[in-house]
Amino acid sequence: MWEPKVKTIAALDKGLSVLDAVRETGGASLHELHVRTGMPKATLLRILVTLERRRFIWRRIADGFFCPGTIQDTTKQTSTSIALLAQCAGPPLARLQARILWPSDLAVRRGNMLMLCETNRAQSYFTIKRDEIGFQVNLLRSAGGRAYLAFCPDAERERILAALRRSGRQGDSLARDPDALNALLAQVRKNGYAEREPTFGTDYDKPRSEVDDRLDAIAVPIHGSKRIYGCITIVWIRGVTTAAQIAAQHLDALLGTAEEISASMLRAKRVARKGRPEDVE
Repeated sequence: MWEPKVKTIAALDKGLSVLDAVRETGGASLHELHVRTGMPKATLLRILVTLERRRFIWRRIADGFFCPGTIQDTTKQTSTSIALLAQCAGPPLARLQARILWPSDLAVRRGNMLMLCETNRAQSYFTIKRDEIGFQVNLLRSAGGRAYLAFCPDAERERILAALRRSGRQGDSLARDPDALNALLAQVRKNGYAEREPTFGTDYDKPRSEVDDRLDAIAVPIHGSKRIYGCITIVWIRGVTTAAQIAAQHLDALLGTAEEISASMLRAKRVARKGRPEDVE
């Protein structure tokens, strides 16, 4: 082992120790990192802010966890791409919530479901039921799932629907009614956004009469160059307003946020190909 006769930089060593702790945990709160590193929280927070500004880490808005930065690893076709999308989406989602007050969620497709990967519900002006990161969402009944199916490439859609048609789950029954489903997806494309199925209350199979989060939603896709990265959903308390009113007031802001995230993803992937650090915002 190389042992040069010079002193090490204590501050740098501390910073790298914190970075190692964030990477080892995959995401942790300030308190968890304080316990893990033994550093005072004030010192730890300064280090975390510095690492965040240099894009070595990022802070998830759903729970405030500090997560490993993903810009350097975007060429890997793994769950890293989901973390990168959440990282790119965080600031635009925070700005969207500040602008419209109602909260929004970010979800990606995993198999024949959507998976929640970021949400700003914790920052919402309104008290809204929160779902956990990783929560699985029905593609055919949710606003996000319908937006994904309406705008994803034709070949991908057919693969998904073929699998859902083979499913025996009640929540997948619409896949076996192609005329109704095609008409629904055509309407989503015409509107530019998707709405929830009226009987959907977040449970994959059960109707709203059995499981009800008392919310409604509209959603739009996040377009990549040849794919859909995911979907953004605005949620609100049912009965306070309608999908048509939310769309009239906030659809432009929602679409603009989707475009921001898409542009940030494209920049991050371009940076990864060049192999040099750069902001993803």
